[in-house]
Amino acid sequence: MNGEYKVKKLLLLSSLLALMVPCVSNAQDTIEQCYKSATTTSAVRECLKKELQQSRDEYRETLEKLTQQAGELDRVTGRNEALPALEKANTAFDRYVAEQCRFEEKMMGSGSGAGAANLACQINLLHVRMGSIESHLGGQ
Repeated sequence: MNGEYKVKKLLLLSSLLALMVPCVSNAQDTIEQCYKSATTTSAVRECLKKELQQSRDEYRETLEKLTQQAGELDRVTGRNEALPALEKANTAFDRYVAEQCRFEEKMMGSGSGAGAANLACQINLLHVRMGSIESHLGGQ
């Protein structure tokens, strides 16, 4: 790889990361608030469950917008590429979330925080994905 290509690639990756940071930061703040405000392990889990549901709802709305945009792009270009690629990416993402969060849960051992770790992981990953999706929505 030449130096110019490396610099362009680094700039692109930095730009994408900068777009995702607010989403991840919001997720971290939300998760941290659950741990600070809850007095028991079960209260932490309940708070995280509520936040996960809210994150899933936001994710679903964001994904619907991108799905419409991808479908429109396919219609305008006369190609059937964007929507199938998005569907394939979504399937891979869902599988990744399940496996990664299961791993994080198992790393907690059989402790009472294992379920909360899984929930927090899902919240984090949904927010990272929303940041990525929103970078494609420009102006919507």
